[in-house]
Amino acid sequence: MDSRLPVVRNSTVSFLKSIHIKGLVISNNLFLAPLAGVGDNAYRILGRRFGAGLTFSEMVSANGIVRGNLKTLELMHITEEEKPLGIQLFGSDPDVMADAAGIAAGHKPDLIDINCGCSVKKVLKTGSGAALLADPEHLYTVVRGCVDASALPVSVKMRLGLREESINVVENGLAAEEAGASLLTLHPRTAAAKYDGHAQWEYIARVKEALSIPVCGNGDIKSGGDAVNMMEGTGCDAVMVGRGAIGNPWLLENIVHAFGSHPQSAEREGPPAEARPTARERIGIALEHLDLAISFKGEPRAVRDMKRHLHRYIRGMRDAAWVRERLFRAESAESIRAQLRTLEQ
Repeated sequence: MDSRLPVVRNSTVSFLKSIHIKGLVISNNLFLAPLAGVGDNAYRILGRRFGAGLTFSEMVSANGIVRGNLKTLELMHITEEEKPLGIQLFGSDPDVMADAAGIAAGHKPDLIDINCGCSVKKVLKTGSGAALLADPEHLYTVVRGCVDASALPVSVKMRLGLREESINVVENGLAAEEAGASLLTLHPRTAAAKYDGHAQWEYIARVKEALSIPVCGNGDIKSGGDAVNMMEGTGCDAVMVGRGAIGNPWLLENIVHAFGSHPQSAEREGPPAEARPTARERIGIALEHLDLAISFKGEPRAVRDMKRHLHRYIRGMRDAAWVRERLFRAESAESIRAQLRTLEQ
């Protein structure tokens, strides 16, 4: 059952707007989510070009940072085209998290984000990610340490709790705010639910009502209309798009358009118009994405990593299934380009 709040059609919420996060001003209230294994430099650059006001790094291990692990440190490489950007940290030890936040600040992000939402078993086993939600007092200590370690704003991304029977999101939200967090993002599912069922948007409204810092809603946003409905129904200050933007940066463009064209005090005739890119446009951006990835990672790694994106770019196209099989077997950028171009015809 969809338990999201009903849409309030005569809302006076201001949609497309700048967001103030401590001393940081974000030009618009559409954020691109941190996505492990997906949200790299190339993905973030495209996200910014298509309208995201704020991007985030893939989640970065605090332990790896403190130990100087080269692969971990590589995840904090930032370019100006991706900014404003937050580096997202995961860990459970308050001292290690504080040390990592201080080191991360030296890589010149615009904020530090704390992951309290990852539901992957190997992360939960370490007490990190959504496991931090089990104890609001411990969460307070982790956030406070990161706040004290850097002058940058600190944000927290969390879920409702570990399980349906132990939802404690308001308590955790208040703990994060009291510890000095300047932004809270909520994906309103439990860790146990992972991505099953519907995001329970009504909890975004509850958290927004309880907190004084900006609240960003995340979960089940697949169109500009969905983003408008979330804003109207919950009163959140911003929306964050995650999996829906993989291979579909036009979703970001559609949300910016929907926010900018929404009548603030009048009835709407229906959902805002959505941009529908042609096959040629989709292939063109996929090729641009590939080239960007190669520029950062080199061809072999980019070819491997881009396979997480390419099947999304071509979804629904004629002959997409046939081409998808060949893309997954491709071992060179030229092979990928050749296969993609067959879909332009």
